[in-house]
Amino acid sequence: MDNIQFLTRKEATCQDLLSCLYNLKPTDLQVFLELTKNQWTTLDKIAESVQRDRSSTHRCLAKLVSAGLIHKQSRGLKNGGYYHVYSIVDPEKIKEHARQKVKEITSGLELLIDKFESDLTEHIASSKKPT
Repeated sequence: MDNIQFLTRKEATCQDLLSCLYNLKPTDLQVFLELTKNQWTTLDKIAESVQRDRSSTHRCLAKLVSAGLIHKQSRGLKNGGYYHVYSIVDPEKIKEHARQKVKEITSGLELLIDKFESDLTEHIASSKKPT
């Protein structure tokens, strides 16, 4: 995760937030943003649009699906078989999920702060013990 202070600067963007909260790399963000333009599109079309090979694009898509930022849907072919199409999750749902992740991070940080003095005291005491 990127430095939290990075997100509090005035020029921070929603892309910075997504990158930090979901550990997205620039290519992941590029794929996500491409899907905002072309809903329910295929791996091949996305790979072509972002100028990446299919396997790299597939890894980005899998990461975005796992993070809950995009949907993956199977569609059947006339003569049998299937293919997948991808689309972003409703932005309101992404916003609420991001809000929940921020609450979890905040709660975790508050616990660390609460434990700070006892952890530091324990560390000092253990470093003074003879070896």
